[in-house]
Amino acid sequence: MARVVVLEKFKKNWDIGSIVNVKDGYARNYLIPNGKAKFATEKNIKEIKSLEKSLLEKDQENKTNANSTASKINELKLTKEIAAKENGELYGSLSVSDIVNFLSEKDINIQKKSVKLGNKIKTTGEYSVEIDLHPEVNCSLDIEILSPKTSS
Repeated sequence: MARVVVLEKFKKNWDIGSIVNVKDGYARNYLIPNGKAKFATEKNIKEIKSLEKSLLEKDQENKTNANSTASKINELKLTKEIAAKENGELYGSLSVSDIVNFLSEKDINIQKKSVKLGNKIKTTGEYSVEIDLHPEVNCSLDIEILSPKTSS
């Protein structure tokens, strides 16, 4: 296990400046290369304590941006026609990429990993998909899948 100091808020219970134990590979391969944490040495802990105020301000700004994006997404509804069989089973499917592309057409840019779709949508009907924009901010996008036959 590796001890690291967290540089940004994530995983809901990790605050900026928290010292946490994580698996070595997670620290070496993800947290440290992506600038999310540093090894918990005395030098790094002191450095982060001095930077903590600016890091908290940056996090607050990210949270404010996430809240405004969430309010935009909550107002949207994705309605899509996809060819389907008689029983409502789609010949195609709706994936995370389709959702991200729909939002980017509306000038809302999010990362694919923010969309919590689970499995692809493979039947007609109405769905609600969770989108995590910040550890403390999430929203949902309403989706309606229609068959070209049922919409007429």
